[in-house]
Amino acid sequence: MLPLGSDKTLLYRGIKSYLLPGQQSPWIPPNVTNCQMLSLQQQSVICQDKEIFQLAKEQHIQSENYSVFNILSNGVIECSNSLEDDCDTEIPGQSLIYRPARQHIYSVLLESGKGGAYPLVKEWFVYFGNPLKQPELIQPVQPSVPGGTPDLKTLWLAKGPDVEKQRYSTFLACFHLQDEMEELQALEAPVAGFCCLLTYLMMQVSSLSLEDLNAFVALILCLKGKSAAQLAGLQLAEVDSRAVHLGAVLVRGLTTLLMANSACGFPFRMDDLMPWTVFDGKLFQEKYQQSHRGCSVEELLEGNESLYTPFQNLKSFICKVCMAKKRVIQSRPRGNGYNAGREQRDFNPRFQQPRRSHFVSPYHNQMRGFVQRNPQSQGGGSGQPDRRRFHLPPR
Repeated sequence: MLPLGSDKTLLYRGIKSYLLPGQQSPWIPPNVTNCQMLSLQQQSVICQDKEIFQLAKEQHIQSENYSVFNILSNGVIECSNSLEDDCDTEIPGQSLIYRPARQHIYSVLLESGKGGAYPLVKEWFVYFGNPLKQPELIQPVQPSVPGGTPDLKTLWLAKGPDVEKQRYSTFLACFHLQDEMEELQALEAPVAGFCCLLTYLMMQVSSLSLEDLNAFVALILCLKGKSAAQLAGLQLAEVDSRAVHLGAVLVRGLTTLLMANSACGFPFRMDDLMPWTVFDGKLFQEKYQQSHRGCSVEELLEGNESLYTPFQNLKSFICKVCMAKKRVIQSRPRGNGYNAGREQRDFNPRFQQPRRSHFVSPYHNQMRGFVQRNPQSQGGGSGQPDRRRFHLPPR
């Protein structure tokens, strides 16, 4: 059905891109070209452990892991689209934000240094200024896992409480949180995953403010009590482009969590890290705008006093970890601020807190008691940003 003069090798290459190593297609003629393609596929397999490779392949076919098989088979990973604002130079490209975590994940998968070799991973990740004409060669970096990084046979096949602890600590080490295992294990799994990601994000992006942190924490706490109908019914007078940008950065970070979870033998259920479990675009817009306008904690938490202690504890935990890394989260409100002429309301004294230029509250380990969000709830998308760039460059 191809028009006369068409280059059939382009069709064959397209079909080949869907084949797993060792697979053949009846749609590609059994000639020398096809044999060469198959030979190249077989030669490109990086993982030499047949049992691990077969398990990764089976999980890949069943969509039970994320990106792991691509890395183990040919050492290539790609992300050729991103929603970013080129005009906002304070927020790095998503590819660059999460690269340090990916380097640790590559090391876990490829077991860097144990065989004396350090295979490079080819990244096709889009960001401003990268035309994707050729892949970037990324060096795996070993994470700081207490006792050393376990091999894949241990992480994927072994059983027992000690192995479960190794899986969890290796996962945390990919995000530089290996020393915070006890506190994070006290949280509900979706909140713990979200907290890992948010803490990593606050450490990597120095322009993120206390107002941004408040919005994210209020989001995860308020989200689990809302139904899909309530989320769909949210009305926004306007959409802030920076909030859209931050939301896209966070959701892209969830894919990094999924990849780390897959590499470390699933210390979390994959369902607990899905976007609709921990994020909603319109709700985040609402919390972001409230936080940057200077709304009280009571308003952020929608008057739910039971969320006050979890809010302060999550916020304290993230700030404590950041301060240990010499990162002090500053207050930088971007909204209209307080309207001096507006009517003053009587707030619950528990919610009244003095305004500070930065958050240095002592950490309290009272982080239990989270309730998982209604699984029928679904995240709503936010509106379109004022300034947006869709990066869809051709491969």
